[in-house]
Amino acid sequence: MTLDINIYCDESRHTSDAADRYLVIGALSCPREAKPAIVHDLHLLQARHSARGEFGWNKVAPGKAAFFEDLTRLFLDRPELRFRCLVADRSQFKHDEFNDGDKELGFYKLYYQTLVHWLEPGNTYHIYLDWQQNACQARFADLREILGRKLSGRAKLACLEPASSHELPLLQLTDLLIGAVGYAWNQRGASDAKLAFCARLAAGIGKNSLAFSSPWKNSDPKFNVFNWQGQ
Repeated sequence: MTLDINIYCDESRHTSDAADRYLVIGALSCPREAKPAIVHDLHLLQARHSARGEFGWNKVAPGKAAFFEDLTRLFLDRPELRFRCLVADRSQFKHDEFNDGDKELGFYKLYYQTLVHWLEPGNTYHIYLDWQQNACQARFADLREILGRKLSGRAKLACLEPASSHELPLLQLTDLLIGAVGYAWNQRGASDAKLAFCARLAAGIGKNSLAFSSPWKNSDPKFNVFNWQGQ
């Protein structure tokens, strides 16, 4: 059966403190037909917990523990929602050798790697990347063209475009999940609330920690973590 699928993409620790060794690029997949019901449930959770505004990783705090526990449960209980992320060691990048010294180009190559091995033949994809200011204004268009060319004859790329997270709750959920993975991989521990969120999410997917790596692209279909070893 072929599907129309939305994919929401974001990144964590791409330009953060150099002490954070690992960056994370993540994508949340949701069939288009399931999106309205899931977004409705997200809005209901926000109303129930009086959680106004965005609910990304930076919003995790002790006073909102119940809300974020319910968000975790919603993600885990919805089989339609699948998450994949790429974790990369920033200390191993060789932009001068592989990207003509262009760090931004290297970053979008990682976006390509995050997506290209996850898109399944026969499906139609609508991909939304959290908007960010790029030095090269053609980055989104270039990624769309290269990914579309690679998928030609296998899967259809209906769109690949920037989006504002405040308008898309599922993009906020993506930010929440990749923030948790980045927190675990970078061995952060300053926030008890964030540590508790990471532990609860890890337990929900049957792991001891979010600092794990999936052995191949089709393993851990609900929550896949790809440890990228390139340069």
